[in-house]
Amino acid sequence: MAYKIYLSPSNQSGNKYATGSTNEMAQCDKIAKAASGALTRCGFSVKVGKSGDTMQNRCNESDAFKADIHMPIHTNAFDAKTTGGTLVMLYKSTAEHNKAGKALLDAVAKISPGKDYALRYRTDLFELSAPAAKSLYLEVEFHDTKTGSDWIRNNITNIGEAIAKGMCSYFGVTYKAPSSTPTKPSTGDTKKLYYVQAGAFSSKANADAMVSKLKKAGFDAIIKTE
Repeated sequence: MAYKIYLSPSNQSGNKYATGSTNEMAQCDKIAKAASGALTRCGFSVKVGKSGDTMQNRCNESDAFKADIHMPIHTNAFDAKTTGGTLVMLYKSTAEHNKAGKALLDAVAKISPGKDYALRYRTDLFELSAPAAKSLYLEVEFHDTKTGSDWIRNNITNIGEAIAKGMCSYFGVTYKAPSSTPTKPSTGDTKKLYYVQAGAFSSKANADAMVSKLKKAGFDAIIKTE
């Protein structure tokens, strides 16, 4: 049976990004969508919280889904000067919580530009304490600096893939990369071929003579019969 991951993207639309005229909720919705696609491809069963929904509804949905992992997805902010890297918070320190948190942190921190954090523990965050599942509270880089904001906005797919890699690592599931479909050449890149029939002959000798004549003139020529 597939492992179940509940993704809970931030509902904080008031948290503005330093660039791009966007906000935390909008970008975390995109990250959750990318992560959902990557996780599903890798064989997980995934549910994503409705955009803008409350934390209470999200936790209730997560419990009803019987999630193995509940993952709030947020982006961070501090002083508009610090690009601080990735942070994963846990409700408590147990071997399994730490293993799961470290797998997620290692995967996302590997691609984020700021100096990353060690795991942290919080008991005052609702989405850490309320869900029945292990909750991994992910803060993906800092959105209040130009570096952090630009990186998040331009790396939505990469962040989603990193989340999937982290969960694959924790659960011992093989990560499946997205398939790449070769791009078809445009019409302008395709050479057109024009076929010319030189004639039809009842005598093979005459046909052979025409083929020889065409080849001497530099053309490709073959004999076809109906």
